[in-house]
Amino acid sequence: MRKVFLLKIDSLSSQVLIPNIINYSNSNDNFSVGCSDTSNTQDSSELSKMKLLVSSNAPNAADPQTNSINIKPGEIKNIGSVDGSPLNISFDADGTTSTSFSMPIPAPTPGSTATPYDLFAASVYYGHSTAQQDTASSIVSRFKLLNSVANGAMSVNQYNATDLGSNTMSTAELLTSLGIDVSKSFSFNGKSFSLDAQGNLHALLPASSLNVTQ
Repeated sequence: MRKVFLLKIDSLSSQVLIPNIINYSNSNDNFSVGCSDTSNTQDSSELSKMKLLVSSNAPNAADPQTNSINIKPGEIKNIGSVDGSPLNISFDADGTTSTSFSMPIPAPTPGSTATPYDLFAASVYYGHSTAQQDTASSIVSRFKLLNSVANGAMSVNQYNATDLGSNTMSTAELLTSLGIDVSKSFSFNGKSFSLDAQGNLHALLPASSLNVTQ
C-alpha cells in the first residue's frame, strides 16, 4: 500500500531541496517518485548531469601524490563516502552546489507540477537517512568553505573566524579524509595553503611573489 505525502519546505533562498510530491512505500522503506503531468519536462542535459552526480565513477577531488585538490565549475568530483555511498560534489558557475546527497530545486510557482528533475532529486534525497544526510552535510559544508577561500570569495581570516559548529568536520579532518598530508603545504585549485598546530588555515605566497617582495 502506498501513501502520498505533500511536502513543503520553507527556505530563505530561491531554491529548496525537496520537491512537492513523494510516493512512499511502507513495505520496503524505499522512496519512489511519480509525476501526474508527464508533459512537464526538465532540460535533459541537466537531468543527465544530476544522474552522473550520483555515479560511483566520479574522479577524486584530491590527489595525495601532489597533495592537491582541484575542482572546476561544472566538474563532478568525489570527496568521500557515507556508509558506502559515494559523496560527489559539483559547483555551478554561479556558486550553486549540488551533491549526490542533495540537489537544489527551484522553488515551485503556484500551480506548477514537479518535473522529472525535481522527482529525481527527491529520490536521491530520500534515499539516505537523516544521519547520513547530516554526515554528508558536515563534509560538504567544510569543503565548500575551503573552495570559497581557494577561489577568492572568502579571505583566510574570514575562514578561520567562521564557526560551523561542533557537528561540522574540521579542516584537518576533511583534508586527512581526502588523503591530504596536513603536516605539509597543500594546494586547492592552484592556491597554496598550510595548517598550523591549532588547525588554522594560512595562505602561502608563490615563490615568484616572494622573490618580488624580498
